[in-house]
Amino acid sequence: MSAVTIVATLVAAGAVSWLLRVTPITLLPAGRLPASARRLLDHAAPAAIAAMVGAGIAGGSAFSDLGPRVPVLLGAVVAALIAWRRRGLVLPVAAGLVVAVALTAL
Repeated sequence: MSAVTIVATLVAAGAVSWLLRVTPITLLPAGRLPASARRLLDHAAPAAIAAMVGAGIAGGSAFSDLGPRVPVLLGAVVAALIAWRRRGLVLPVAAGLVVAVALTAL
């Protein structure tokens, strides 16, 4: 493939991605959604982050290889508990990271 083809493909993929994200917001603004749908949207960002973290922690490995991941799993539990009690991302992520690093260093 030539460099021009690669760049054109990347630009086209970026444009399609942008259109897929902007179109629903433009056609149906959140203000026109029912109250129940707006409440669900409040949980979309934390759910997406939880899905990414869960996939990263799981790693597709078998449970027999759980030992090396225990510090990260315990850090995730701490982060989840703090996030459940408080709003925001900084404190839960920082606390989970501190726990995971501290347990890994032991």
